[in-house]
Amino acid sequence: MRLRLAALISVLAALAFAPAGAQAANVIRTTSVTKSAVVPPGGTSTRRLECPAPWIALSGAVTSKGTGVTRASSSPGNGAGDWRFRFAADSSARRTVRTVLRCVRLEVPAGISGARVNVQTRRRLNIQVPVGGTTSVAVRCGSRSWVATGYGFSDRAGTVRLASVVPAAHGWRFVLENVGASGALADVSARCLKQTVTAGSAELRFRVTRPAQENTVGPNRLRFSHRCGANRFSLATGSILDPDGTIELAGSGPTRSSWGRWTLRQASGGERVRTVLVCLARGTGFN
Repeated sequence: MRLRLAALISVLAALAFAPAGAQAANVIRTTSVTKSAVVPPGGTSTRRLECPAPWIALSGAVTSKGTGVTRASSSPGNGAGDWRFRFAADSSARRTVRTVLRCVRLEVPAGISGARVNVQTRRRLNIQVPVGGTTSVAVRCGSRSWVATGYGFSDRAGTVRLASVVPAAHGWRFVLENVGASGALADVSARCLKQTVTAGSAELRFRVTRPAQENTVGPNRLRFSHRCGANRFSLATGSILDPDGTIELAGSGPTRSSWGRWTLRQASGGERVRTVLVCLARGTGFN
């Protein structure tokens, strides 16, 4: 297993201006980019989503995919504002997949200059997952001054699935399950945001919370939605499934402004699923 730290990406935040009296007001602006892609029968598709400049990408997700999609991967791109997706489908029919990218920028008050938003990506590559088994791995942002906002996952063989993906304050924890007939390799990554932005004597602090819910799955209840709360922006979704069961995560991700949605399949009924949202507070300003 190899750990790789992507180059630190620094984005100058002083690109939009508000009145000077707005230093204590909300300066965080959020938006989403969504896209659908059609994967041909037996074929592959690669997509790149990008936040409009000067926005930066805090998370990306595959929100839904058909049962015939045999491989789906999502990972931060090389820049501050892009995310990469790759899909492969079986030979039965065309499959549609849907993706989302969560973006942020600062609207900097007049009189403040030199504010920079810093993000970085940390990756663990070539994780070995034994046939019929699981592998646990954590990707940490490094120091406590960085907060985890999104994650990436790449399944090379199409047989590894996420039994667990759990956000922590400074990273993500994964349990990877191999349902194939031979050993497989996978990659995981974490998108990390520098928690403070300083400009002279002024400072802004990003506030991220991770509310969790317990859900009971039934034959007619395979989809759940939960909300971050007032004036919060949903960044990413996490979940914990039973790796010994047949239940599988079909797709999850942020939706609307402050919600997250999870879709499950192959549930027998009565299973307990823990879901977690990653939420960014928007009522924050420079002090």
